[in-house]
This record gives sequence, structure tokens and C-alpha cells, in this order.
Amino acid sequence: MQKILATALLAISLTACTGDLIKPSESQDRSYYVVDLKDYSLCLGDTGVCQNLTTITNSPYKAEAIEALYQQKVSGPNYRGSLLKMMLRPQDKSYTVEKISNDGRYYKLPINEKTQTVWDTLKRINDTIYQNNS
Repeated sequence: MQKILATALLAISLTACTGDLIKPSESQDRSYYVVDLKDYSLCLGDTGVCQNLTTITNSPYKAEAIEALYQQKVSGPNYRGSLLKMMLRPQDKSYTVEKISNDGRYYKLPINEKTQTVWDTLKRINDTIYQNNS
């Protein structure tokens, strides 16, 4: 009898766990980017999909499209810092950045031609690095 009861309880608990897995996830906002100054990442909204800004140091010569749009150079020795400065304070003031944390760690950027180009460039560099190492 105890065996049957234990099996029934196990079945019920497993059903409850799988029920949580089957629930549709809440919609994710993909209408902006977030810069994380602690992790040096550029993330797509609240999706958790991110590009590492440090990637630019591996191939700064691939930043030509970014430099053309921002009309500034991604320069060393701190390529990542140079890129962050461009993104957070565009020289032409073509978009505004919103600080979204009290400690200054997170900033919200609009998705536009400039920020999308940064995203695409970082992704392309990252893809190149990991495709060559596979």
C-alpha cells in the first residue's frame, strides 16, 4: 500500500513540475538594448541574449561600420571603453541613453541603425572566433 501511495505522490509531483515547463513563458521585450557596465555586455531587452563588448578588442579593424555611423574611431588601447563611450554618449546626440539602475551599472539604449550595427558587428566577431575554434 505504501508503495502505491509513494508512486502516486511521485506521479503527482512530476505532473506539477512538467506543468510549469509547459506553461508559455512571459513575453520578452526586444524593443531596446541594455548595456551592463559590470559584465561589459550589450543585451537585447530583457531576453538574456547578450553580446560581450570585450569582443571588439579581438578585431578592432572590424569596427569600420560602427565608426562610420558614429563618426568616431574605436581606438586603443582600451577599445571596449572607446566603444562604450561612443554608445553611451553619441557625439551627434542622435539618441538618448537612460540610466536604469541606481548604481550606474545598467543603461537602456534604443534600437536604431547605430546600436544595431554595434550588435551585428559584435555578433559577427564572436561568430568568427568560435567558428574558427570548432
